Amino acid sequence: MKNIILKIHLWLGLASGVVVFMLGITGAIYAFVDELKPIVYHDRFYIEPQNTPVLPLSVILSEAQEALGKEYPLMRAEIPAAPDRAYVFRATKINEKGWTHWSYFEYYFRVYVNPYTGKVIHIEDTKNEFFHLVLSMHMRLLLGERISHHVIGYSVCAFVIILISGIVLWWPGKWSKSQKEKSFTVKWTGSRKRINYDLHNVLGFYAFLLLLIMGITGLVWVYEWTDNSVRFVANGARVIARQQPPLSDTTRSGSGLDVAFHAAVRQYPDARSFLINIPAKKNAVSISMLTYHTNWNRSNRTSQFYDQYTGRLLRSQDFGDLNGGDKAYQLNYDLHTGAVLGLPGKILAFFASLICASLPVTGFNIWWSRRKKKTRGTSSLFTAKSPGAFKPAERYRKA
Repeated sequence: MKNIILKIHLWLGLASGVVVFMLGITGAIYAFVDELKPIVYHDRFYIEPQNTPVLPLSVILSEAQEALGKEYPLMRAEIPAAPDRAYVFRATKINEKGWTHWSYFEYYFRVYVNPYTGKVIHIEDTKNEFFHLVLSMHMRLLLGERISHHVIGYSVCAFVIILISGIVLWWPGKWSKSQKEKSFTVKWTGSRKRINYDLHNVLGFYAFLLLLIMGITGLVWVYEWTDNSVRFVANGARVIARQQPPLSDTTRSGSGLDVAFHAAVRQYPDARSFLINIPAKKNAVSISMLTYHTNWNRSNRTSQFYDQYTGRLLRSQDFGDLNGGDKAYQLNYDLHTGAVLGLPGKILAFFASLICASLPVTGFNIWWSRRKKKTRGTSSLFTAKSPGAFKPAERYRKA
């Protein structure tokens, strides 16, 4: 049985190794994106706070749209609560039939605006921005969705099987002292082959649980059956429909976008940030808004829907109002990135991603060295030293 498991482990590893390596490297780079971007792009993220109130959101949006151009309609606003941060607006258009990252995104811009003056600080070509390229490599291998969906999906499925089979192969037959030492520690004084084997074996064990969580949460975004399975388990093996936020009778008046935003700010004065989806069409019914209550995760949020003309609150839903399946889905990003545990979780996710990238490399080295050894063994059959062996080289010398 272990021989069968070993063959499954080997061939799935060889088939998915390059993709798993890329996912691990890009995952490690992207692990601290929320912490790195404000440092790398300090001049566009931060502004000088003023004692005057910020301009109405509709006015700031209008200034951003004029600077970007009417041909690129802004669809999303990222509004930090901190008084020294710029407002960020996004304009995106996707071509589902695109074969590469650059044809998949027809355009993607971010506009950074000073909310006190309405002055545009920077217009970013996000399609070619470094961190977005890293994310696109992680999610789509810089390919279009219709290709990468299958490549990423099959590779991650293979990786989950590799992890489980790896633990089976790692599991010691006997828990003796020497076996424990081999299973839990790297023998740095050993040969290069031994160190490589230990790095594959031992680090794979220590990162197993984190990588399994990352693999499953990644599959939730790729396949609907994975999402449904996670929801089914989280709901206690019951099929429960996805929840919709309950209707509210709260009414407002005035400009829809400004009224909705001010209502959210008044209702959640301790909120850390707001993400607003701006209706792209005039006949759209509502403005959707996510209110984030912490800086270190994305699951602790409130979902709200407002009438885009009057600003009337239509629906509102907190994390605590969700059923088990919807809570699991809302936690998916934080579980995948380690953000569910804050900065310590991101650090763990960073090292787990590096180990993920190393496993195909160390695994390939193990397979290649054994393959070379086997090849050498086959070529030396005629010079075997067993009694009575046929030795053509020796007969040639005697002749």
